[in-house]
Amino acid sequence: MFSDDSDLMVFPARDAAFTVRTRLKDGSVRVAERPFKAMSDGALRARIPASEIDPGAEWVEIVHPRFRARRGDSGYWLGPRGQLGHFTRQTGCSWTTDVYNNFLLLPVCGFKTDAGFVLAWIKGLRFETEIRVDVSDGLHEMPIRFRVAKIGFAPYEDAVVDFYDLGPDADYSRAGRFFRKTRLARGEIVPLLEKMRQRPEVAYLAEALVARLPHFAEKERRPGDQTPETEPPVEVKYTYAQALDLMRRLKAAGVERMEFCASGWSCGGYDGRYPAFFPSEEKLGGDEALRAFVREAETLGFRVGLQSAYTAAFKISPRWSEDIVCKNPDGSLTRGETYWCGGDCYRACVRRVADLYLDEDIASWKSLGLTGANYLDVFTAISPCPCSDPNHPLNRAQAAETQRAIARRCIDELGGFASECGEDHLINELSYINYVAPDIAHWQGYQRMMRIPDQEAAFPLEVLDKDRDPIDEIVPFWEIVYHGFVFHPTDRLTQSHTIAPSRKRSPSTWLLSVEFAGRPIAYIEPDTPVEEIKRLCDDWKPLARFDTLFLDEHRRLSATARLIRYSDGTEVVVNYGRRPFAHLGESVPPRSYRVFPPDGAD
Repeated sequence: MFSDDSDLMVFPARDAAFTVRTRLKDGSVRVAERPFKAMSDGALRARIPASEIDPGAEWVEIVHPRFRARRGDSGYWLGPRGQLGHFTRQTGCSWTTDVYNNFLLLPVCGFKTDAGFVLAWIKGLRFETEIRVDVSDGLHEMPIRFRVAKIGFAPYEDAVVDFYDLGPDADYSRAGRFFRKTRLARGEIVPLLEKMRQRPEVAYLAEALVARLPHFAEKERRPGDQTPETEPPVEVKYTYAQALDLMRRLKAAGVERMEFCASGWSCGGYDGRYPAFFPSEEKLGGDEALRAFVREAETLGFRVGLQSAYTAAFKISPRWSEDIVCKNPDGSLTRGETYWCGGDCYRACVRRVADLYLDEDIASWKSLGLTGANYLDVFTAISPCPCSDPNHPLNRAQAAETQRAIARRCIDELGGFASECGEDHLINELSYINYVAPDIAHWQGYQRMMRIPDQEAAFPLEVLDKDRDPIDEIVPFWEIVYHGFVFHPTDRLTQSHTIAPSRKRSPSTWLLSVEFAGRPIAYIEPDTPVEEIKRLCDDWKPLARFDTLFLDEHRRLSATARLIRYSDGTEVVVNYGRRPFAHLGESVPPRSYRVFPPDGAD
């Protein structure tokens, strides 16, 4: 058991200085020591003034003296998504958040040793930060790196990290509660219950799962820039009539509420001609057919939101202009990570696109009568993109604020705002996300999960390559911080419950969702049986009441059993094993879970 009162205690710090490492473009590294500054909230602040950061550097790192451990030491390092590694490696291991376009869910990480647990909270240059773990000659080190060469501008604010010593008995659960409670006490984050009081679309989702409909229309995905002569033909894959037939059958099966996210409705089909959306795809019947579809879904008690994107631009778009694309410092166009149905992807400047098109798009979306959340793809899945165009320059922090403004317009004038992942600069605006992060699927090996003959062997999750990968497990640290603030499926590994490949997957993926306090999301194919969607809703119902609670604790009970505790005292024990597991004198069946009410409750 834990004491809520103790969660905000900060123990006296014992460290006087931190290390600063600066790597220059020639490969040389400068090392210096700087003193911490004691803050009124008990933190030790590591600060490098922007004026003292060499704009010609490749990167600059802050290293806390207690963010180092030797092989064999007790304890672990903790990443923002809950990546956790013990100090067991010898050399050649590394891990970084600088993937998925610097995908940094939370501006925090931690390090636990015999001396206690220290939480690092990045408060300056947050969007320029990379968190790393490097192992060499048995030394495990966790530097916080500011990627100066990738800023696109001279450093625009001080690099600041506050370190909180949470005491010798603290663990990742307590660290998550500390971060959450501190932000709540400052009025920085809005719980779901408050969102539900203020926003009808969030209140609706408390009783309704989200389902992603098949792409209505799409083109063949090919690399290269498209022209009217080379653009692949748009093909109808799913019709509004088929979607309405599915909805009627769901209604007949007893599903009263569900929010549907529609993709492939816009001109050019799925990911086809962004940042243009209207007129909606003519082969589907255009705006009038889409409007009728939305209206009929509403009469059935369902809501519809549309997937769009303000971060991508394709040359085939009728809105294409180099003026709307982010520029690199050398003036070249900023490209996306790959190609989509519209061809090679370029990063749209969110400020320029919003200035030019948001009013027009809001009016068009409103004309459709939408009541579901407006889903803007990848807004919360990649760090905001900087733009060095001299006509509309934008650093990452300014891009993040522009994203917030766009999301608030969606909330005020449409059916709310939703996006892909859990990067937390938009946590207050989100109605729901598709999944917290793809880290579990990538780390565990999604393809391996689909190949092994006995998929039960993959659970509980364990490291696959201990010699090269410093991660030992992933724990629901993000959920301890933000469960009860947004509706969230767990991971790409668990998100697609109803599509064909997932039906072949181990049923223990559902247990992973339970362990991480996640809610399901239905990814539908044209042939998905209604019974499977209904069963998904039924599986969720016993746990639905926990969606608005906070998650306070996660513990490993055995090699195959995990416990989570909600803020009302309810415990849920997940048993991945093949034998029953005993907890509090009760038996948890194999490959199942059991809810244990608070003391004195029925």
